[in-house]
Amino acid sequence: MEDGSPDGRIGFEVDGTTLTVRDVIEGERMEFRVDREPELSPALPELFPLPVDGAVSFEAESLTVAEYTSIAVRDAEGEFIEWPNEPTEFPRGTYCIDITGVTKASLRLEDAELSVSGIEGPDPIEIALARPATVSLGARSLHSRPEATITVPDDPEALAEAVSAMGSSIREFSAERSWPTLRGYPPRIRRGESLDIPSPLTAPDTGVEVVVRPTYADVYRLSTLAYYLGARMAIGEEPAIRLDTGYTERLPTDGRGLEERAEELLRTWFFLDTLVRTDGYTLSDRDEYDQVGAQLPFYPPNLDGLSPSERLMEYLEVSPETVAPYTPEWSTEAVLRPGPASAELLPHLAHVLAPVRVRGSVEQTRAGDSVGLTTADRPTNGPESSPRDDDPVPDPDADSIPAWTAATFPSAYEHALRRTSPSAGEANVALLVRSADRARHLREALTTPSLAAGVGSLSVLETPTADVVADVLSDSSIDLLYCDLPLDGDVSVVDSDPVESPHRVGTDGRSAPAVTVFEGGRRVAVGIDTVRRGGTGSAVIDGRVPDDQLRTLVELLSSVGLPLDTTLATLRLPGRPSVQFAGDASTNVVPPNPPTPRLVFVESETESKHRLTWRTVLSPASWLGAEHQILYDCFDEKTRLVGRDPTERPMVSSEVVADCSTEPDTTLFLNGKFMSPTVDLTVEDVEESARGALAAEDSDGGDSAELRRESE
Repeated sequence: MEDGSPDGRIGFEVDGTTLTVRDVIEGERMEFRVDREPELSPALPELFPLPVDGAVSFEAESLTVAEYTSIAVRDAEGEFIEWPNEPTEFPRGTYCIDITGVTKASLRLEDAELSVSGIEGPDPIEIALARPATVSLGARSLHSRPEATITVPDDPEALAEAVSAMGSSIREFSAERSWPTLRGYPPRIRRGESLDIPSPLTAPDTGVEVVVRPTYADVYRLSTLAYYLGARMAIGEEPAIRLDTGYTERLPTDGRGLEERAEELLRTWFFLDTLVRTDGYTLSDRDEYDQVGAQLPFYPPNLDGLSPSERLMEYLEVSPETVAPYTPEWSTEAVLRPGPASAELLPHLAHVLAPVRVRGSVEQTRAGDSVGLTTADRPTNGPESSPRDDDPVPDPDADSIPAWTAATFPSAYEHALRRTSPSAGEANVALLVRSADRARHLREALTTPSLAAGVGSLSVLETPTADVVADVLSDSSIDLLYCDLPLDGDVSVVDSDPVESPHRVGTDGRSAPAVTVFEGGRRVAVGIDTVRRGGTGSAVIDGRVPDDQLRTLVELLSSVGLPLDTTLATLRLPGRPSVQFAGDASTNVVPPNPPTPRLVFVESETESKHRLTWRTVLSPASWLGAEHQILYDCFDEKTRLVGRDPTERPMVSSEVVADCSTEPDTTLFLNGKFMSPTVDLTVEDVEESARGALAAEDSDGGDSAELRRESE
């Protein structure tokens, strides 16, 4: 979208009997076939129980939707009725039908009898009325990218005004804002000569104000909290949160105390919002409520009708320690330098609700340094991600960044927003390999018995020349590049001649592959270089990925669509090498499939009995606030926040494990080995794996079993 587009977020077009909803921000179109040429008139967005960006009315007797991902029928107040999986007739009444596809649409039908043909595979769905009637159609952009750009000068007071407008992407400020689909993507921020907030953007009127001192450090530390609250950021003598009830919550004045309190409030208020919404747009029977509800001084759904300030007054009665054990880990946390260059990162961090800390100095910043650091997913002794609570906050001024941390730049996120992801099965994967022998092994691993899942084009380039390396490192058509060439500083090196010393390969400022993984490095400079030239994320491994695990790495990135950091954290690499990242550590080669990655780890206790662990992964398609439900009989049917997984590890049979492998929404690891989507796992395969794993435990003196017990 061009800033100030006259169409706003949603547009409607008619061509004969085809009515098209145009998502202006996404550049996508959803088509409805109507039984007659619709004559459109404006409709009130307030007609719809869920937020919409625009609406029209027209007369129709039937409509057909060809492309969609889900359809739900609700009553006039938004109460869920059913998913029309089979042909269904509905008695006279007022209904709202929510349709999700490339955008979000909602049909309102008043005083109507209707039938819905039912969701049957890829077939279109038809909605038919007993007689012609007025139909209202509303739509909401998926808003997965910034709507507009705010320009700010190098002035923290001007930046505070820009942060006030970031909340314009949030559709409403009830507790429903805790759904990621209602938060949208905040407008981008770019440094310029003067403050310019485009006309589509306005600071929300929530009655909440966040007061900061006129310093970059204060603005950064409170930016994500201000965004989530839809608060106006004001300049004052001491940090505080002011409510239009007249109450002021004073905040610590020391920097580290301030950022800790800001993170504490964000975590607590966000989590309580997710409990208040349980009787809202989407009914849910939440596991976390069962654990924490009795400790709360209120019944959460009773707060649904309160104003934002009134709700926060109630939330302040809850100790953060009460809810902290039941909240998901943040998908990432940021450490920024206290200078103007970090400002452009704020919308991208707010989008994922990342807490912000401030360290380092502007004076020590060198040319090419990152503007900050972000935390990454990391491995543990077992399949669960490790908490970060006890880790010291890294310093951007340090000579090297810690393992499982990313040197980050605004350009990485901008490159991801501009990039077109490959279609399913069409990822372009390239490998730069120093040894002909290893190249042969890797080529065999990636093509036998079939080409790795998700890969459309594979290039394995052995003992490449300097020119070949430079061309590959500059090829923006490559979705995933793996390189095991030796590293020297910020570039790869190759042997120009068997008797000559390796020499550096330059890329002269050209573009770069989307996602890169480098072996054998201890500094992330080479990854920073590729991100600056057009990449979205890069990893540098201080070690080696075994040949038999490289196929797993490629398939998790190119088929499952796991984030880069989660993929590397999931591999069981020998020696547990450290990994550093550049850009966005959670970048994807392909969109996650399913949108909420669900990982199932199975460890065999006997030949026929196996311990199962479940984990969901926060990703660009399913950020903090989404929910999931586990439909296996060995777990309860409660819903949980994505990233908050069951603690129980049930024992299951070999038949259950084999069935897990056939579930399209499940990524299975059996005794540490990834089960590719191309593998048809049988009960015999499961028990053969169990025998191998148990024999390995016996041969290593039980060390593997002890390691597993420690992780449990």
